[in-house]
Amino acid sequence: MRPPLPDPARDERGFILVGVVTFMLALTILGLSLFALSSYEAQFFYASASREQSLQNSESGMELVKALLDTSSPLLQSAHLAEGQLGVTHALAYQQRSALATDTTSFGPVDWSRDVVLVVSARSGGVERTLQAKFTPRLADHPYKYLVACDGRLTYDQSNSTDPSLMVLGGRVWQPVQSAMDTTWTGQVAWSSGRPLRIDTPPAPLADAFVAAHLSAPEPSGASGSFELDNKNRYKITFLNDNPGTAAFFRMDLNDPTAHVTDDHADQDPEFLQYDFYVNDYHIDLVIRGIVVWVIDRGACFKNVVNVVTDPAVPSALVIVAGANGRDPRDVNRALWLQGGIQAPIGVPVFLVSQHDIAVMHISSNANLADHEAKSVSIVAGGDVVLQGPAPSHQFTLRHTASTMDALADVLVLQRALPPLGGANGYRFVPVAQTWLETTSR
Repeated sequence: MRPPLPDPARDERGFILVGVVTFMLALTILGLSLFALSSYEAQFFYASASREQSLQNSESGMELVKALLDTSSPLLQSAHLAEGQLGVTHALAYQQRSALATDTTSFGPVDWSRDVVLVVSARSGGVERTLQAKFTPRLADHPYKYLVACDGRLTYDQSNSTDPSLMVLGGRVWQPVQSAMDTTWTGQVAWSSGRPLRIDTPPAPLADAFVAAHLSAPEPSGASGSFELDNKNRYKITFLNDNPGTAAFFRMDLNDPTAHVTDDHADQDPEFLQYDFYVNDYHIDLVIRGIVVWVIDRGACFKNVVNVVTDPAVPSALVIVAGANGRDPRDVNRALWLQGGIQAPIGVPVFLVSQHDIAVMHISSNANLADHEAKSVSIVAGGDVVLQGPAPSHQFTLRHTASTMDALADVLVLQRALPPLGGANGYRFVPVAQTWLETTSR
């Protein structure tokens, strides 16, 4: 008979329970440690994200300041308008006033001939970062460098003929295109050069304010020129500018009947009362010397060809800026209506500008119509543009000669001889190499 097995030792009872409790305690400590570590990681990530976000806010603020400076009345102090936006806490724009590096200003009009320094601070999550950069203003592409630029529709009137060869265009065109119908005109004319068509919306010229600001300009009389509008066989206005470096502004004195009445029968035409300046059946010579800007408050209608004449020895250009007529039931928004087309040699750039509609046609029934060509022209409208060619056996050509006009357009914009563009000055800010840096205090 086998002896009974010995009883287990008393100190071994409950070992499994103690082991389980110990294991659970270890897991609890590990879980609490991981929870604490995740909290620390979240805090670290939040600080890192805040630092990165504040940097991006500063960069966004830099773009906002550039937009605030690119207005029709640019002021350096406008940079402060960015403060409170996009987390921006401080914004500054300053320029040198002279060759002395310490001679700077952050107040007054922007000098587009000098570099601009922008300093922007922005905060996110308690972290603030400051960026500084220098920019050089450069003229961007603008509508005055196009043959035609309009914010509205560009159409071609085929009333005279459907032969595309009778209307010849040479130059770039800028118009908003929403559908294929907006480009129908391209198949109705002979577009010899300038393609492709730019199809976004160009900035509109602020021509109404421009005209209003220059209505006190003199009329062309005495030393500044003359007008001969009482001879129906030869209408003529002479604009003389003896200062080749700047533009000269002119207007017509509408209180003087001889500056408006063209002949004994002009006042019988409906356009006579519908437009501030009206020329009836016979062509008009616009004789210019130097850069001439002619402002017309409430529209101009030329029933026959406008012939621009100048002394080839004197560099010259003609700018005509007009407001809407407001009285012609056919188009109250029409500002310039050239019913007989325009004739100008290649050395005489012509800018036709309005915030409203412009029509350049070849519809006059007068017998003296012939082939007409404007070799350096730019038509810029905030509204619609209507073109129309002549009847068969004639040809009407409009060209924009970039080599002659584009550099001049930049000069005229700088001289404010052309209306500023809606919401912009036609400038872009080019970063100066190795000037972009962070100046955040450590």
